[in-house]
Amino acid sequence: MNILLVEDNDLDALILERNLKKLSPAAQIVRACDGLEALEILTTDKLQDVPHPFFILLDINMPRMNGHEFLDAMRAKEDISSNIVFMFTTSENPKDISRAYARNVSGYIVKPISSAGTRKVLGALQDMWDICTPPIYCSA
Repeated sequence: MNILLVEDNDLDALILERNLKKLSPAAQIVRACDGLEALEILTTDKLQDVPHPFFILLDINMPRMNGHEFLDAMRAKEDISSNIVFMFTTSENPKDISRAYARNVSGYIVKPISSAGTRKVLGALQDMWDICTPPIYCSA
């Protein structure tokens, strides 16, 4: 399981990274602090050491480029538009949820308050990843 974590909050990122490593020690995690950095990572060779497929855990409220703006930009670029994205945010705003699903996110997850809740959510994502056939990236 290879993950692009797009999260501006250092503490949230640390908690997620620790829990992901506990669930999947072989997981490769790349972190971006905002949507602009994530877009740069996806459109340059910064992920050359991280094999595809991977999925993106995306926060909404971030500086420079928020999660919605990132989704718009990513979905507009053909070579990266099919990446698997899960929103992972504190927002329970129905407009945020609707906007995310309109941009084809695979799931919208409200960040759990407890570490146990975080582990449960990440475990479910790991289970999903284990049973699903991931996208295949090949040139046309």
